[in-house]
Amino acid sequence: MLKKRITAIAFLLLYSSNCLAEGQYGLARFVTFIHIIFLFLSIFIYTMIGGIIIKFILQKSNLLVKNQTRNAFAISLLIAILATMFFGDGFIS
Repeated sequence: MLKKRITAIAFLLLYSSNCLAEGQYGLARFVTFIHIIFLFLSIFIYTMIGGIIIKFILQKSNLLVKNQTRNAFAISLLIAILATMFFGDGFIS
């Protein structure tokens, strides 16, 4: 158990230091890959939450809008992408 904690702390230190020496290139690529996965996952989650909220608003407003679900999730996806572009890494965590 102690060995796993020490290994986890070592990986966190490698992640927090921004030096990319020759031995850390593979780790840097892995961390970048994980970062991209978290980015897409956060966009997906915020799209789902926003889409549900916008669809609920469209249903309660009694507007005659065709394809409420598609429109709600399209609007939510655009908002999530714009928020990701605007806030950057602060949007993920």
